[in-house]
Amino acid sequence: MLVKLSTKQARKRRAKDLFGEIGIPRKLLNINNTYKTAKGLDLDVSTAILYLAPYDESGVNLCPKASKGCARSCLYTAGHGSMDVVERARLSKTHYYLRKKAAFMLHLEKDIAAFRRNAKRRGLVPCVRLNGTSDIHWERKGFVGADGQWYESMMHRFPDLQFYDYTKFTPEERPGVAELDNYHVTFSRAEDNHDRAMQALDGGWNVAVVFRKHLPETWQGVPVLDGDVSDVRFYDKPGHVVGLKAKGQARKDTSGFVVDGGER
Repeated sequence: MLVKLSTKQARKRRAKDLFGEIGIPRKLLNINNTYKTAKGLDLDVSTAILYLAPYDESGVNLCPKASKGCARSCLYTAGHGSMDVVERARLSKTHYYLRKKAAFMLHLEKDIAAFRRNAKRRGLVPCVRLNGTSDIHWERKGFVGADGQWYESMMHRFPDLQFYDYTKFTPEERPGVAELDNYHVTFSRAEDNHDRAMQALDGGWNVAVVFRKHLPETWQGVPVLDGDVSDVRFYDKPGHVVGLKAKGQARKDTSGFVVDGGER
């Protein structure tokens, strides 16, 4: 396992060194290789996810609204995300994104285009989640594409492709999302943002809540759907809480990030 470094400067140096050691990754996207995204195939949906180093693991905080409980319970520690080789690759990708953004965006554009072609060739609905382990406002990340044109975001570059994400920012903080028909966002509830979660529900977004063991029928008077059936969030009915069962380090959470059915 990689050693936890105590300073941002040291974490930045580690990410830079790993990028130098690993070099530019051949592929940026993980395709249908998690338990939940693989379930999407049963719905004829193929999912590509970009995983970067979460929170401030790279020395730059890519999850600025993350609570302490969220940081400790991050899905970065669940499944393959707990493996050293995966962590190293994500840190290297993050350095690539932070320090060579123009090249990274062109690379990402190329990978998304290839993924879309492959999914459609297989008769599947392609979708992309760019914040696998980050909380970046991708709707604001403009870039010059391979065709030399300026695009306001990847969503504008691929208007016929469905994108989706989880976030701890409210609809008011991400107004650009409402302007995009192909970007679906679910708010993530934590131990310190209950009022913001209610605000997101009022704003028309669903809210993801992590439960300890069993999913209740309702939470705070809002119907709960099983978010572990698949990760295809854009198929969810509006006006719902997306119930997720605790995984990885979240099973040990005592901060309030993970709740029981009857709790706030």
